[in-house]
Amino acid sequence: MPNKKNLFLSCAVLAVTLVTGCSSGGDAESKDDGVVSVAESGGGGKGSATKSPAADASESGRPQIRMDTTDAEELRMYQGYLRCLKDHGVPVGSPGNKMPEADPGSLWFPGMDVAKERPEVEKACLGKRPLPPPELDPKKNPEFMDDYTKWIECNNRRGLKVDPLPDGGGWNYKAGATPPRNADQIDQECMIEAFSGE
Repeated sequence: MPNKKNLFLSCAVLAVTLVTGCSSGGDAESKDDGVVSVAESGGGGKGSATKSPAADASESGRPQIRMDTTDAEELRMYQGYLRCLKDHGVPVGSPGNKMPEADPGSLWFPGMDVAKERPEVEKACLGKRPLPPPELDPKKNPEFMDDYTKWIECNNRRGLKVDPLPDGGGWNYKAGATPPRNADQIDQECMIEAFSGE
């Protein structure tokens, strides 16, 4: 799911994210792909940039993911969006054993990038798609790259050996790295620490 690992891409993990699994938000999809992508865009946040009225309208009423949102909470927030995709013919499944703590009746993310493969459906359902944390949006956080660097440094310091992507879009595990069992927890804690200025 969107998480930080492939946020998405969409969801996202979708996004690495994530499965928020890398763990948080954004659009990330699967925790197991070794790539973590930072979220697309969200509302408000430190040093918010001025938004156009169109951007405000597209975000109005959408659920807002926070950096401390759990995977299960995030999946619940995505149910309206996933139901909309399903109603428009996009194949979605169930979490199954990917997220045992999820409600058994939950929908899961499609195995495609809906925005690229079914743009008309993404447009129709966008109003139901949760917004990623604003701190993770470079357009809304003028300190994004500094925060991103701190996130990567924290992960490495705590044993999650990762290499940053050059554009600040996420990270890959270092070659030969064996992720610790609590990799998702480390990543989320480091992300919160870095992007919240703690």
